[in-house]
Amino acid sequence: MLNERTLDRYLHAILLLGTRFLVVRAVDVAAWLEYSKASVSVAVKQMLDEKLVRIGNHGALLLTADGECRARAFHERYDFFYRLLTEAGIKEDTSKKEAGALAGSLSNPSLNAIKKRFCIRKTCDSQKK
Repeated sequence: MLNERTLDRYLHAILLLGTRFLVVRAVDVAAWLEYSKASVSVAVKQMLDEKLVRIGNHGALLLTADGECRARAFHERYDFFYRLLTEAGIKEDTSKKEAGALAGSLSNPSLNAIKKRFCIRKTCDSQKK
């Protein structure tokens, strides 16, 4: 059984791929995350069991309302770290990979402490309003 953060990465991949392609299949998720097809199959089964995704026409992976909510929450975490890293001068491709790792590994209390300490412009501006 996969942990929540790992599942969140899969859900996030489905969300992002869904903005680029009409149909997102398990093979697309495997290629995007650079994971084996077998690993994605295990994750898809668990996401189906937890009702986070459903299978549509032509094997499309479709996020349920709960799955989309979790994917968007992970995306917010990812986006925070991506902006933090790029504003620190890290190359974009490195920032993308490492933001995913950070978003998937830190607890909410740690994330909140980092956000408080390293307030990024967009985050600070939205807090002032």
